[in-house]
Amino acid sequence: MKTSKIILSTLLASAAGVAIGMLFAPQKGSTTRRKISEKNHQYSDYLADKFDDFIDSVSHPLESIEDETKRLARKANESAKKVASEVNSGNK
Repeated sequence: MKTSKIILSTLLASAAGVAIGMLFAPQKGSTTRRKISEKNHQYSDYLADKFDDFIDSVSHPLESIEDETKRLARKANESAKKVASEVNSGNK
């Protein structure tokens, strides 16, 4: 099993344990629901941040590839124009 799967399983099991513990805690239901809601928002924010970091890490190399492709296309276009002008000047 991959390490990332083990870590994710551990986090999910911990979250489930916290939720179950809160449900059986000797507090009012409204207090428990509020705490669960707060934790849910914290985890959602955390996951959104991690997802944004992932998107940034994936998009940066793709942007570099795009820039390099455009540069090579311009270079090829310039070379093609140069060859075309040489061919045209040789035909006259």
